[in-house]
Amino acid sequence: MMRPLKVLILEDNPFQLMVLHQMLNAFRIFDVLTAENVDSARNSLLKRGAIDVAICDLYLEGASGLELIRELALKRDATALIILSAAAPQVIEMAARMARRHGLEVLGCLPKPVTLDGLGQLLDIYRQSRQNTGGSGTN
Repeated sequence: MMRPLKVLILEDNPFQLMVLHQMLNAFRIFDVLTAENVDSARNSLLKRGAIDVAICDLYLEGASGLELIRELALKRDATALIILSAAAPQVIEMAARMARRHGLEVLGCLPKPVTLDGLGQLLDIYRQSRQNTGGSGTN
């Protein structure tokens, strides 16, 4: 049995944040850290420790999601990343490349508004990749 996933959502739109949180709950993921900005995400990570999957919006007020993605990778605070964005494809591609270069597994990009199916598929990719590698924390 795999241990439950721990997920961080970085999204500055409170409604989208709530919807994503509910979607994760629908997938039986209840250990969810939510942040509307990069500082809040940093604080959550300091308090709650590393996460499995970060769902990051690239465009936020103030600091960009890219900053957090780089930190997550460098500090090994996350294993995998889902990019959430209405950004241009080349911006998303740049973010994905940067994340991979720093050692994050990029599960994919979800256009907004996020669909349950879209999110579910990316979470499945993560779960399968953990099973295939023997995963961490499996018992």
